[in-house]
Amino acid sequence: MIATEIGGRALNSRLSHGRVVNAIAEMFRRQLSIPHIFLEPRVPGSLPIDVLAVDRAGSGDVHGVQIKVMPLLPTETMMQKNLVELKELDVAKKLPVNFKYLAIQANEGSIETLQQLRHYESLFDPSGIGRVGILAYNEQLLHAEAEIGPNLVSVIVAPERFRIRGEKFDSIEKFLSKAKPDVAVRI
Repeated sequence: MIATEIGGRALNSRLSHGRVVNAIAEMFRRQLSIPHIFLEPRVPGSLPIDVLAVDRAGSGDVHGVQIKVMPLLPTETMMQKNLVELKELDVAKKLPVNFKYLAIQANEGSIETLQQLRHYESLFDPSGIGRVGILAYNEQLLHAEAEIGPNLVSVIVAPERFRIRGEKFDSIEKFLSKAKPDVAVRI
């Protein structure tokens, strides 16, 4: 549960989670060409995901992000558990995406330590094709007075493209053809 003291009151976990979702969506809005971004999409037959972003007006690469609540400096065991869950999102058509990310909380003091995650072999798919990206969201984001901006979410480990079989991609294509994005660039 994410909760932060704000002037004597706690920012509840739902509000904190929503702020992180918005900050990650803003990061994708800035990075992708013509993004379509879905906030907490409910793809039938899939595991929950927090942010789904599709490049090139919904016809390009698919990016999926799971936000995990962990201590500021997660142990390798905690990371292993979360990475296994994330890497298996496309097993049994759960949610095939080209790029997978795990978003974890950070602060100025923990960024350097989190950069050691680059050395985790478990970020890679066993086939050798695909690497989970790690995003760090700054704990300041959990304070109501913080402005969502480009400095509050950073890429600690860049993702690498996962292989997606055509038949597994059908479920996401059906979702994308019917759903309206929460954030889209009007052209």
